Amino acid sequence: MINSTCQITLFVKSKEEAKAFYTEKLGFIIRDEAQFTDDWSYLTVSPRANSEIVIELIEAVTAEEKQLVGRQAAEQVLLMFKVYDIHNTYQHLKANGVKFEGEPVKVPGGIGVGFEDLSGNKLDLFEEVNHEN
Repeated sequence: MINSTCQITLFVKSKEEAKAFYTEKLGFIIRDEAQFTDDWSYLTVSPRANSEIVIELIEAVTAEEKQLVGRQAAEQVLLMFKVYDIHNTYQHLKANGVKFEGEPVKVPGGIGVGFEDLSGNKLDLFEEVNHEN
């Protein structure tokens, strides 16, 4: 039986630029980085060391891969990141140069705001809001 998800692949324009964006602007950590051959390297990032899912950043090389950059989920959000204080996180990331689509607003189940990485991948911040009845 499948127990969990452990990795997602994300095509990017430039692996080094994406690495800088995810680590310097979003504050992610590098989980694994290895150069196996001249044309094959491996790089994964995640928000924290104990994050269950890592994001593998792959520089698009072929024409097919290049067409997928920023479009892996078409016009939909590809990845959503859960936060505990969306307003402070939003202000911090905005100060780091992250460009948002607007300001945090109420969405089903909480508060959210969209942004893009340097390759145009659509991402979201989401803070879950518990509704007491």
